[in-house]
Order: sequence, then structure tokens, then C-alpha cells
Amino acid sequence: MKETKRLALYITGELSAAHFYEEFKNQYSEGFDVTRDLERIGVVNQTTMLASDTQAIADYLKQVMIDKHALTKENLAERFADTRDTLCYATNDNQTSVSAMLETDADLAIVVGGYNSSNTSHLVELCEEKLPTYYINSPDKIVSSKEIIHFNFHTNQELLTADYLPRREPVKILITSGASCPDILVEKVIEKITGFYTNALPVQEVAQQLV
Repeated sequence: MKETKRLALYITGELSAAHFYEEFKNQYSEGFDVTRDLERIGVVNQTTMLASDTQAIADYLKQVMIDKHALTKENLAERFADTRDTLCYATNDNQTSVSAMLETDADLAIVVGGYNSSNTSHLVELCEEKLPTYYINSPDKIVSSKEIIHFNFHTNQELLTADYLPRREPVKILITSGASCPDILVEKVIEKITGFYTNALPVQEVAQQLV
């Protein structure tokens, strides 16, 4: 969004076009003419980018174009192509689901997925805003009911954390996974955690109750 607001100043002419080529060096295609090519724009995104970030950027630039050219709903498309719906649907669905899950009163979150997966790290970001969050790529990272090995993608390091599970019962745990994470990994994570509780129902029994 910070770069978006800077770009908007070139669209409106508040910043000299000549400075654009230095500020956005290596970020525009060959032959790009800042004066000509910012008169009609569209917004696309990396498929794994947070949907909320994409929407905010598209909405901001759309309003800039509306204000500059006095656009109405009828002629908006002459200046602004709203192409923000380029998200991977699995990624978008996961982000939407996690946002809804975060409205529940959970104690912690466990996110399962590859450590090099950008869509999984975005889910971790969402969860970190509200809950203690543990990012793992295997059920083996759950060492015991006392210890868990998890990944800090901000520092690119694995950490060993003790006493990650609350001592009280029942415990409410939000569990989610990246778009490409196999379901079997998530199931094994659930089975391992529920195995720590003597009163836990088998996963398959619970699943049948939900059908």
C-alpha cells in the first residue's frame, strides 16, 4: 500500500514524471511511458497475495482514477480495469475461512504447510494477529503435549516452544493448512493432538457426526 500511494502521486501529477523512473527502477516494463500509460490502468496480483491487501490496493487506485478523471460508474471502465479477481480460489477460500474461524474464541492456532509456501505464511500472518500461532510442516513437529517445533517465517528459523497447550480443558485449537498441503497431514496433526486427551473422540467418529 505504501508503494501504491506513491504511484498514485504520479497518476495525479503531484510528483514529476521524471522521478518515477528512478523511484520505481526495475519495476516497469521496457518502453513504459509514465505520462501515457498511467492514464488507463488495471490491477492484477500474485496469486498467493492476501486477498484483503489486493482489494485495498485496487480500491485505492480506483478512487484515484475516479477523482482525477471525474469518473462515474458508467464510464469507470474507460480508465480502470478492475482485474483484482486473479487469486487462486483455493488460496482465497482458505483466507476467507481462516478469517471466519478467527471470530471464534480459540486458545491457539496451528497452521500446517510447507515452509516455502507463501500462501501458508499468509495464513500464519492472519492467525498471528489474534492468537499464539504455531507453523509446522509435519505432525512430527509436535514433539509431545509439552513441546512443539515450529517455524518462524519472519526470521526463517525453527523454534522449540514448551507448554504450548493450555493446562485446562477443554482446549480450543484453530487448525488450518496451506492450499497445497495434503489432507492426510492435517488429519495426522489432529490425531496426534487429540491423542493427548483421554476423553477425545476419534476423528472419524466426529467427522461422521458432521455429515
